[in-house]
Amino acid sequence: MSRLAPFIIILLLGATGYTWYQKGADVAQFEEREAVLLKTQGELEAMASSFRGQRDSLRADMEVLNERLADTRLSVGKLRRKTGLDQRFQRSYPQLAQTDWGIVDVYDDKSKQWSEYLVVPLWMSETFILDHQNASR
Repeated sequence: MSRLAPFIIILLLGATGYTWYQKGADVAQFEEREAVLLKTQGELEAMASSFRGQRDSLRADMEVLNERLADTRLSVGKLRRKTGLDQRFQRSYPQLAQTDWGIVDVYDDKSKQWSEYLVVPLWMSETFILDHQNASR
């Protein structure tokens, strides 16, 4: 009976439609799929690496922009005065000399240039309006 066992197994495999050639074809098909998947994995890893590089570059750009913003906020917060202008303001508008006025740099996006602007407390605009009205009388 033991001599018939291999023949019986072969007959059973043949009856189910499975042949040794199919097994080889299945292995080849799986190896092809594996090769495609490995290639795709390599491409995805390259894309991920590229995206990480772009992310790091954008983060570095963002840090530079945040530093510029902080510097700009500091420069806006710091009012400076020009000595000659300071003295003329004190003579012309004594009430303005006691206020927190000054000169700031403002960046103009259209002209791509920095310009100096005079900054005075809002309520001081009335002084200029009244002075202009009195001068025109």
